Amino acid sequence: MAVKYRYEEFAWPEIRQAAASHRVAVIPVGTVEQHGPHLPLVTDVLTATEMSRRAVEQIPEEAVLLPSVYYAFNEHHLDFPGTIAVEGQTFIRYVTDIGISLAHHGFQKILLVNGHGSNVPFLDVAARNITNHGKSICAMVPWWNLVPRDLIARLRESDFPGGMAHGCELETSVLLHLRPDLVQMEKAQPDFPSQKSEFFYWDLEKPSPVFFQEFFSRYSRTGTSGDPTKASAEKGRLFVDAVVGRMIQLIRELRTRHIEPRIDHH
Repeated sequence: MAVKYRYEEFAWPEIRQAAASHRVAVIPVGTVEQHGPHLPLVTDVLTATEMSRRAVEQIPEEAVLLPSVYYAFNEHHLDFPGTIAVEGQTFIRYVTDIGISLAHHGFQKILLVNGHGSNVPFLDVAARNITNHGKSICAMVPWWNLVPRDLIARLRESDFPGGMAHGCELETSVLLHLRPDLVQMEKAQPDFPSQKSEFFYWDLEKPSPVFFQEFFSRYSRTGTSGDPTKASAEKGRLFVDAVVGRMIQLIRELRTRHIEPRIDHH
């Protein structure tokens, strides 16, 4: 009999046993927002969820997969139809409450797998909240941070910086591998900000040293940022396989991480 790994399919005694077995709770987090004329609104949820699923499916005795968080902070995309935006503090509280609930049920290790760039500061705070408000520890990783740098250097054809930013070579390649039926490549086109800058740019391979985000429509004609025309399903397969492999390593390291006792030095 196959080992269950989808959290919502467990009965409560099975959840109690999963927590007692020190399985890591993995929560994919994305958002529903525009990704240009060629990619679906669900891109960020789909990528985080499917990569997490593939990782947990391979090590079901060591992790459980939570239902995905679909909505997040992305007000800056609202000038393009389809985006669903959630206020930042609401999003932080929502994810924090999920993690605290898991901690209450005995899960000591929690991993947030992020698929949306603007989630990063909010999920960082949520992960810290979860860790600070109980005995459990929570980590957060954007999936693109798990892509080996040498793999990107070998496969990348789009310009740096900016070629891999949003609905770009990287995201489009991943979607061409995971869900080619949702990709309309005939509508894909390069879209780069007109203002070139050493400090103000967006790229998933290596982010700018400056934290800044303005309304997307101020610098993108199509809702895309980067060059999706350089994408391919084969690149997507290599990116996904690499992320899944490293995510398994991450889950296993988090699972075995010892939680040291706090020491009050007052």
